[in-house]
Amino acid sequence: MEIQQLLSKYMLEISKVTNEETLYSALSGILKRVIEINALNVIRSNEIIYSEPSNVYIEKETFADYVPWVEERLYPTFLPLEEVYIGLIPIFKGRKLLATIVIKTNNEPTAEVMDYVQLLAYLSGITLENLRLLDFVDKAREYFESIINLSNDGIIVLNQNDEPEFINSKAKEIINIFPTIIDTILEHVYIQEEFFEIEENNLFFSISTKEVDLLGEKKILINVRNITSEKEVQKLKEVDKIKTNFIANISHELRTPLAAIKAYVETILNMPMSQEEIQEFLGVVYNQSLRLEELLNDLLDFSQLESHTMKILKERVNICDVINNSVISVSKMAEDKSVNIIVNCEDILINCDRRRIEQVIINLLTNAIKFSDPSKEEKYVKVNLNDTDNKVQIIVEDNGIGIPSDKLDKIFEKFYRVDNELTYSIPGTGLGLSIVKEIVELHGGRIEVESDVGKYTKFVVTLPKE
Repeated sequence: MEIQQLLSKYMLEISKVTNEETLYSALSGILKRVIEINALNVIRSNEIIYSEPSNVYIEKETFADYVPWVEERLYPTFLPLEEVYIGLIPIFKGRKLLATIVIKTNNEPTAEVMDYVQLLAYLSGITLENLRLLDFVDKAREYFESIINLSNDGIIVLNQNDEPEFINSKAKEIINIFPTIIDTILEHVYIQEEFFEIEENNLFFSISTKEVDLLGEKKILINVRNITSEKEVQKLKEVDKIKTNFIANISHELRTPLAAIKAYVETILNMPMSQEEIQEFLGVVYNQSLRLEELLNDLLDFSQLESHTMKILKERVNICDVINNSVISVSKMAEDKSVNIIVNCEDILINCDRRRIEQVIINLLTNAIKFSDPSKEEKYVKVNLNDTDNKVQIIVEDNGIGIPSDKLDKIFEKFYRVDNELTYSIPGTGLGLSIVKEIVELHGGRIEVESDVGKYTKFVVTLPKE
């Protein structure tokens, strides 16, 4: 067969090769077309890795001394041995020996055949090197995919059409929980946010994105970390801190009226006093006992909210009457603080728990009075009523010290108090607004707040009429 035909046949066979064994099989088939082969072995690092026929091995003693010489020359060599020849054909690429073919034949090849075998060995070396590289790449890919799939972070790669081309195991779990997470992430990517957090169904995810270029194609690498547990730990720490502060606050709040009651009663018991002085002291004792009652009521309400046992007893009431009664309850406190309460309401009937809604309004009025701005000459609290088709809005607005914007989303949390130099000396447990919010929501309503530090604070309570 012509050399050209043999090369064409070889290239056809090589195109079907998928691993080293199929390469040696194809190479053996081509060599048999030009050399009469009794046995063929392939050795690497002095070990036989392929044989044909299977399990037929050529004695190493017959060629072992010549192997180093052939490896150095990188050229086929045939050694005469009694009635046969032992051929050593190095498979190489450049100066790197990859394997050696050992064949047993009855005839010595011609020079032309030796050149052809040399060419086959070189072409096989290139193929073998590529096969090993591909095998290494496949194993490396499997290795890194295993590492990536063991990661606690979700890893997603998007192609230039923003479609996922790789998703690791963790990312698949997250997508099963949060099917629209990729769309949500892309919304942030489009506005060039690289680091952000998202929340879905009480789960929190920290996202980082990176745009990379691979062979001229734009890809987006996305890392998704579930930080729900970290958020919960952070929240627990904050709650623990708030509870610690609450215990300190409530101890102080209870100790102050108790100390006053004790001091005034001891004075009455141990010192001669006129009837007017006794009446004055008893008035102080009475006011302090009312303060204690308020504290205990807050704690009782909080206990009911925590155990979900608070009852709402609705009846048909005139909301304007509830507002007026609330204003009367805080009028003495407003007078002492020189705060003017301005009420603008009309008769509107709604279904609600009169006592609880009055508790809501009194709490809002009390806070407005307590946190009035002492530096202002005119201090006021305005109470307005807005009537819609099926809802009513109670608006309590003051011109007090205001609430910082970064604290507005926290003021309804249990035990939370806005602590600064303006509020430090003002008594309170931090339960009032959380109780107010719960009462309003138990009525099917909502409460909103807006404020500007040093200017005003406005609470809007929206309640359904029915």
